[in-house]
Amino acid sequence: MKRSFALTILILVSCTNQAPQYPVVHADNGIVEIPVREVNDGRVHFFSYKSGGKNINFFIRMDGAEKLHACFDACYTCYNKKKGYRVEGTDLICKECNTKFRLADETWKDVGGCAPIALPSEIHGNFIMLKAADLSRGEKLF
Repeated sequence: MKRSFALTILILVSCTNQAPQYPVVHADNGIVEIPVREVNDGRVHFFSYKSGGKNINFFIRMDGAEKLHACFDACYTCYNKKKGYRVEGTDLICKECNTKFRLADETWKDVGGCAPIALPSEIHGNFIMLKAADLSRGEKLF
């Protein structure tokens, strides 16, 4: 009996179409603050914000001109698969359609409907700041 129950739970969990969870960030007074020193190393940093019981995933990356950008971990074409992007070498790659984007580029053009969706952010002092309302607007993507 225990074995079939555990198997049922495993099947139910594996069948959910939930986006993965990255380090979770929280809003304080409607603002998510991420220290710049944690994300200005030239790598891509993935985060999750919880809203409506969902992981709203986003990433922060530095382009070749050392400017920080925030994007949802989704595009308008492949978002329903809830796979997001991965980093390989100097590229960001869609896990669904394998479209590549050079990390050093300042902006990314939509390629066949696939491109990370920009997320408004501002740098104030030592923090990159995102509005919780902007993150929550992305809930439909996840």
